[in-house]
Amino acid sequence: MSIEMIRAKHRQALGLMRAHGIDTWLLQFARETGLRPDPLDYLVGAGVTWPSAFLLNQDGATAAIVGSGDAGTFEATGLWSELRAFRNGPREDLLDVLDKWDPKAIGVTWSTSDETADGITHGMYQLLESMLAGTRFADRLVSAGGLAGAVRSIKLPEEIEAIARTVKLTEDLLERIEHRLEPGITEIGLQGQVHDWVRKAGWKFSWDDEFCPMVNFGQPAFMGHAGPTDRALQPGDVIHVDIGLIVDGFASDLQRTWYMRRPGETEAPPDVKRTFDAVRASLDAGVAAIRPGAKGFEVDAASRSAVEEWDFPEPGFAFGHNCGRVAHDGSGILGPEWERYGDAPRVTIREGNVFAVEMDLGVPDYGGVIGLEEEVVVTAEGARTLSSRPQRELKLLG
Repeated sequence: MSIEMIRAKHRQALGLMRAHGIDTWLLQFARETGLRPDPLDYLVGAGVTWPSAFLLNQDGATAAIVGSGDAGTFEATGLWSELRAFRNGPREDLLDVLDKWDPKAIGVTWSTSDETADGITHGMYQLLESMLAGTRFADRLVSAGGLAGAVRSIKLPEEIEAIARTVKLTEDLLERIEHRLEPGITEIGLQGQVHDWVRKAGWKFSWDDEFCPMVNFGQPAFMGHAGPTDRALQPGDVIHVDIGLIVDGFASDLQRTWYMRRPGETEAPPDVKRTFDAVRASLDAGVAAIRPGAKGFEVDAASRSAVEEWDFPEPGFAFGHNCGRVAHDGSGILGPEWERYGDAPRVTIREGNVFAVEMDLGVPDYGGVIGLEEEVVVTAEGARTLSSRPQRELKLLG
């Protein structure tokens, strides 16, 4: 992320701090982030070696307290109005900054439901408590998880533009994939070809290379997050690809589906066509329910209702998730109120959120997975797709 965009995200955070009841936000309190990346790195500008503190105050003042060996890196960014380099440890400088600012509520980034807002480790939190012990700040620590989630999930216009660009490049890649879909190519062979293209372009995948892209020809060995097999494509197969890229720090997550016709076939079998129509209808129903002020579980329920109307089994996953710097970008989720999702389905949808919305259904009595997934941005009027080529019809090959 560029320095200018980090400054813009700091300004965005300042506009949200009061609503979250936070006077000073301890953006990051971490060490050895090269070994254990911190999800708030994108607001800091570089990694750290020693226990370091980065603070944003409600009046716009910022402070970075870092080890002397890291000071040059952060001085070069020009992000911090006050930069302190310690030799022994950060305690003295941290207390001095807090004494000057005198915050009544110090936000520390932890969350039980949002992995992108769960920054501080248990050990570092205990270290922080020990540094504040015996001071008036000892009982002023509060969770900044909600604030961190809002800053992460409410995208600035330039972030939305960057995500849209990655979506376009992913669609271009999917068109290249389509041209390689011929009988005899294997799932693992197709994935290997895609890996070559992505490496040459200098991009990254949105999740583990072993599972990206996910490729299914015909009946998958496992429906969900699984790697490709040596199964060869043959006529009569439903073809499903789930792929995401990270380009210039912003991610995509798309799914597309094709059918490889048998000799003499002019269209897909009825069960395949009906399943595609059900997937599209459930996707449309969920997207139509997305609006500022709605809850994630309400949107998910609209999509599930459509699945039920088409007489398909209830999906075992959420309808949508935030997408941004990574494919699963934390904060709210468009999902049911299941224990596994914590409080995420109850987070209020906000203008500027970007969601990957998806539906996958198995084809009854035939085999294969039909899945569609798009990125949408929440506007004042509802959801708008970031794709210029959303899939609306089952693609026929052969």
